[in-house]
Amino acid sequence: MSFKDAVNLSKDIKNLKGIISIFYFDSTAHSYPEYPKKNNLVIIYTTKNSEVVKKTKEHANSDLEIHYLTWDELKENSQLVRVISGEGIILHGKPIQITAETSKLKSMMIISYDTTGMNQNERNKLNRALYGGISTYKKDDIRIVKEYPGLVEKIKARKLGKGVIMVDRFNSSLLIQTLKRIGAKWTELPIWTY
Repeated sequence: MSFKDAVNLSKDIKNLKGIISIFYFDSTAHSYPEYPKKNNLVIIYTTKNSEVVKKTKEHANSDLEIHYLTWDELKENSQLVRVISGEGIILHGKPIQITAETSKLKSMMIISYDTTGMNQNERNKLNRALYGGISTYKKDDIRIVKEYPGLVEKIKARKLGKGVIMVDRFNSSLLIQTLKRIGAKWTELPIWTY
């Protein structure tokens, strides 16, 4: 079955009750082992409907792999979402919109900072501001050790390496203000992660 046949099939079934979207993708474009057939059709419908499956099979030939999914099933199949959102062709309906609210992804920021142009005093200030420190003093001949947390601990950021911190995007402005105040150079990289 060719792309033209898939288009004709989608025209025949698009008005069946419950069909929201129909996508076509060619699995040979990026060799997806999960989808061995070359031509694939993804039918997204509101609820499971045996009439849609029956009518589609009547019109389709054996060269076409058909995937029947509801929106909830599609959310669980991230591989298929990636395939059809990247290389899928919409034959009917609306494109898939992936948002952070519907996925389990978190909006994060990786901040890499450079202290090479700073003197040792400024570097120490930055280190104490970011990672905290220990203060010791004597009171009534008793040595008291006081630890105070840094900004990284307060905002629950993670140190990834020397001069590299990953932080929740909503808390990144606090970190950036600290870097700016002390005079460090930095770069920001927004990411989405689990």
